[in-house]
Amino acid sequence: MRCRRFTAILATVHTMRVHAMRLHALRHETARRRFILNTASLLPASLLPAAITPAPARAADEKSAVFSGGAACYLQPFFDEIRYKGVTRTEVGRVDDAANTRALRVFYNPDKCSYKALLGVYWRHVDPTRATQFPLDASEEGDAFRTVIWVADAEERKLAEQSRKVMESAEVYGKNRKFLTEILDEKPFTPTPEDGQDLYTADAKAYEKAIKKSGRAKFFEKTYEPVTTTACEERTCGYVYFPCSAENGCMGIVSGRW
Repeated sequence: MRCRRFTAILATVHTMRVHAMRLHALRHETARRRFILNTASLLPASLLPAAITPAPARAADEKSAVFSGGAACYLQPFFDEIRYKGVTRTEVGRVDDAANTRALRVFYNPDKCSYKALLGVYWRHVDPTRATQFPLDASEEGDAFRTVIWVADAEERKLAEQSRKVMESAEVYGKNRKFLTEILDEKPFTPTPEDGQDLYTADAKAYEKAIKKSGRAKFFEKTYEPVTTTACEERTCGYVYFPCSAENGCMGIVSGRW
């Protein structure tokens, strides 16, 4: 009888040891995986194995819009400025079309930021009457540096066309000047390497020098110069000291409230 009880006790102890060993092994493996994941988040992607290289996650409520207006690095800071409105991030790159058109991809939360607001930022920081946007040299001329709004669906096309029509008829870029900005269906987008992103912060002095040399800074300072009357005087509304009647509708477009 005692022998049977002793045998049963030994079996129970053995079972408990097996469970303990398995639990220890499981905890060890969990800790190992956490260490790998934590390490992966600290290392450059180029140093990580492909299996654990983190990919940029796109939030479920995030959308993107693509705009072209010359060298895209000059558009980037103005969209980054409205992060408080719902823009989450921006990427300089190019559209995979025949011209390899330079472009900026803007990610935003549609619950906080409207597509109209993005259009407003775009129109205020390009000259849609120019075929090429303020080239520094011959390398920044041609179709790759034209102005294009790349639309993802019929609703975006409708809004883009409406905004272009209002801005063109308002003649805020000069009387009888035709807009050359195209509105085209969205195409695949390729971001530039990391060293081509956020140039306005990575090398602020070179960036400021470039926008001055190209004439971009002078043009927009003149175009958006505040006026002391309620009339646009051929300048974009929104910078007048007193609210104007906005009869031509341009103020609504550039503010995104239309």
